[in-house]
Amino acid sequence: MLLTALSVTYIYNRHCADRKLRKIAKLKKHVEDAKSEYQKVKSDINFRCTESQLAKILEEKGLKRNIKTPIQLEADHS
Repeated sequence: MLLTALSVTYIYNRHCADRKLRKIAKLKKHVEDAKSEYQKVKSDINFRCTESQLAKILEEKGLKRNIKTPIQLEADHS
């Protein structure tokens, strides 16, 4: 009876451990996928924020880059 009880307990614990290992592996895969997606989005955002890409996007919306140098205004202090 004792050996049977120990065997059942051993088998139950082994199944629980296997279930937890499968869950850990699944969560690791999920974390890797999320990390990969994060890197992809971050790279895409960094690419879109470059000056040349912003110029293209703004040009499509009708805004153009100012080529002339800015004029400095001076105030009279009299």
